[in-house]
Amino acid sequence: MKKGIMIIILLILISNIYAQTRKPAVAGRWYPGAKKQLEQFMENLFEDIDLEENKNLKPFGLISPHAGLTCSGRIAAYGYSLLKENQFDTVILLGPSHHFFKRVVSVYNGDYCETPLGTIPIDKEISGQLVAADKKIVFDPEMHSVEHSLEAQLPFLQYKLKSFKVVLILTSTNDFSLLDKLAQKIIEITEKSSKKILFVNSTDMSHDHKYDVAVNMDYYTIDLIIEQKWDKLKQEILSRNCELCGYYALYPFLKVMKYYGNTKGILLKYANSGDVFGDINSRIVGYCSIIFPQKNKNIKEESMNENDKKYLLNLARETIGYYLKYRKIPEQESPQNPLLSEARAVFVTLHQDGNLRGCIGHMQARMPMYKAVAEMAVSAAFEDYRFTPVREQELENIHIEVSVLSPMQRIFDYEQIRMGIDGVWVKKGIHSGVYLPQVATETGWDRKTFLESLCGQKAGMDKYAYLDPDTEIYIYQVEKFSE
Repeated sequence: MKKGIMIIILLILISNIYAQTRKPAVAGRWYPGAKKQLEQFMENLFEDIDLEENKNLKPFGLISPHAGLTCSGRIAAYGYSLLKENQFDTVILLGPSHHFFKRVVSVYNGDYCETPLGTIPIDKEISGQLVAADKKIVFDPEMHSVEHSLEAQLPFLQYKLKSFKVVLILTSTNDFSLLDKLAQKIIEITEKSSKKILFVNSTDMSHDHKYDVAVNMDYYTIDLIIEQKWDKLKQEILSRNCELCGYYALYPFLKVMKYYGNTKGILLKYANSGDVFGDINSRIVGYCSIIFPQKNKNIKEESMNENDKKYLLNLARETIGYYLKYRKIPEQESPQNPLLSEARAVFVTLHQDGNLRGCIGHMQARMPMYKAVAEMAVSAAFEDYRFTPVREQELENIHIEVSVLSPMQRIFDYEQIRMGIDGVWVKKGIHSGVYLPQVATETGWDRKTFLESLCGQKAGMDKYAYLDPDTEIYIYQVEKFSE
């Protein structure tokens, strides 16, 4: 018995000796290097922070600065002040590599990272899946060993959360196709995970401008972020009208926020080095703390109940019946559940005797969900060019199905499509076509047959167009219900 215990202890000691730990690179320079001093320093940063109406917000994503903590620490503390102990299992950190440009994304896939406050375990499960996702998503220890952008966030997380794991992601590329793949893989992994995850983007703002120029530029940048004008932000970053040193890490972060519906950012605090040190005549650096609140924890939880589904199905049937008599769509009162008034893309499908009788929908949200169902029901019944218009005597035997779509997500590898789960929209030039997820289930097609049919028959393109880099491929998920 004693021998067995000794062997276990020995194995633990050996594993600890050979564990790969990312050591702090800027402790003692950018923040206190001793545990007690750092604890006191952090306590001072969080003192007297008053968020007023935002104090009860639950974070899903944070944008936080990464300068020396005497410069930006107070601004960062505004976002981290909303965190509560044991609130998250894993924190996914995305930041820029300031020292290398290797045209890759580096994910730390060691065992631990360390600050004077102690060691933090790496979420090896998520990190390993990311590294395995693409040949340009790598584990480059050299990049992590000297980088401060992610390290600057760790003391805040340790001070507020106590027990958690981290995923450390450094972007060393401006290749948007690679960053899109990174975002898509993060989404794919987190969709399948039951872990409570916080996303943090590490970035400073404008660098080395005069005070007034910096403030104007920074607030313009902040407005683009919180007002969801992210395509415009990309243009302005590339044209240098906006500055974010962590933009190429912010880009996939915002993709994740968009997927989960957390698109409305809230500015908690802005300041710059001129404000911090009282020297507005020097060239300065801007800092912001922005939160993306949880949207009912996860967009998947915002599903409709059975009464909502019944309401929409009845609405579709009654609208078709009304149109048969009066040749117009009736006015509808707003439903009681606000969820049904949210702008969502929908499809309405009609079947008769087990056969398709009409299917029309929108790929992108254009109107409130209940109005979209009414309009698409009429379109499916009377405007699907593949079928003659529905006649009044047929309506009794028509079976109605409604599909509510999630937001579109572009992918760059068709093998990411999950058959029977993901719907697919392909687009190239003036040609486009879409299949709902259930097409794969109903036909039994494999992925290639599914895409060949979608491109060749539905979209009017070459059947192998899905292999063409100029063809855009989007996936989405569907909440489907029927009579």
